[in-house]
Amino acid sequence: MKGTTFFVKTLGCKVNQIESAYIIESLLREGFSFSSEKEAKILILNSCIVTAKAEAETRKIIKKWSKLNSDIIVLAGCYSQKFFKEAEELAKKNNIARLLILGQKEKFRLPKILKDIFQNSDVSFPLVLVGDISQEKICEPIILHNFFKHSRAFVKVQDGCDNFCTYCIVPYVRGTSRSVPSEKVLEQIKIFVEKGYQEIVLTGIHLGKWGQDLKPKQKLTDLLWKIEEYLKSQKKEFNLRLSSLEVNEINNDFLDFAKKSQFLVPHFHIPLQSGSNRILRLMKRHYTKEQYMETLLKLYEIFPYATFGADVIVGFPGEKEEDFKHTYEVCEKSPLNWFHIFPFSPRPGTPAEKFTDKVSSQIIKKRAKLLKELFFKKRKNFLEKEIGEIRKVVLEYFDETKNMWRALSENYISTFVKLNNKENELKRKIIKVKFIELKEDYLIGDFIKDFQNKKV
Repeated sequence: MKGTTFFVKTLGCKVNQIESAYIIESLLREGFSFSSEKEAKILILNSCIVTAKAEAETRKIIKKWSKLNSDIIVLAGCYSQKFFKEAEELAKKNNIARLLILGQKEKFRLPKILKDIFQNSDVSFPLVLVGDISQEKICEPIILHNFFKHSRAFVKVQDGCDNFCTYCIVPYVRGTSRSVPSEKVLEQIKIFVEKGYQEIVLTGIHLGKWGQDLKPKQKLTDLLWKIEEYLKSQKKEFNLRLSSLEVNEINNDFLDFAKKSQFLVPHFHIPLQSGSNRILRLMKRHYTKEQYMETLLKLYEIFPYATFGADVIVGFPGEKEEDFKHTYEVCEKSPLNWFHIFPFSPRPGTPAEKFTDKVSSQIIKKRAKLLKELFFKKRKNFLEKEIGEIRKVVLEYFDETKNMWRALSENYISTFVKLNNKENELKRKIIKVKFIELKEDYLIGDFIKDFQNKKV
């Protein structure tokens, strides 16, 4: 078994990426070897079902992998947590030999499960190991010692969601909201800082709920201030990025932190979903479009050069032309300059699946097209305004085709930078650049030579 090759593919969110990195690290520690998709003997898919498209992609990958020369196919994550019976039927119907189906908890025991399988010739497939995620009361810390193939360090601080929005399947496959204790979060951040990472990205399924389940109860800003103090003590340049926050969690405490923080970057992903108060009520979203606009403007006053991103659902059941008009107006008139547009797809087991008054696919496509056009226009205007500005960027990798370093700016702009040094040691470093030119959807930046990293 030692030296057995494996490959991991990840679909979905940043939390999934962290969990996949943990699976990779734990397998490497046990003597397995990472390999390519075509050559690996163990193929592992960490799946997503947040949309019908992600669900279909999962099935497509499993079918494709069944034609490769692997010994075991592992289906883990959200799809297998919800649809383990369907996965079992998929294996039987398509003659997929040796399919291992793991739920959210079980995927973290993969090395032991694989060892048991290799040592037991009587195991029958498909093998289903899926527990009841709704009974989970703690968030087991994931401590990584490197973040496999990443230049920015993602830190999982929370899991699960208690909101039960009518369209969303996430609470059913992730369980209730659970927090990683602050000392464990700091332990992970310290490891990453020692490894040379200069950008820390805090992630969770519902990040703003961090600390609510701890005893005594804590707030996200309590954690943020602790991280701020630790990063200050290192006397280096860092970025602290937040993956996503609900608008009603951006309160005075958070705004105070945003004003005073030395490390918080100007990039905020704040789901909108709809600009119609009527549709927001049907979705069981606990805010109004007025609250959304007001909060974004408060953040905009602090960070006028920030990327403001949002998820927007188009074609929710009952969405009239007037409702879509309100959504369009919020996207147009607010500081939003980055949209993730999701055509509504009913998720099995959610209340919205049974809602009547469906919107036709033709109307959904038309409305999504209008929002995409608005997004491209607003993003282009935002990028053009950035030309001439000086920003921090994290170096990600050297792009041989462009003969430049690929980087990501503090305000979430894809950037390419010309540097004399092509060595991999620069990966993860923060430098400063002056934006000089817009190309397609990215900016070209000139290195500012009087900044901290002298080696570039």
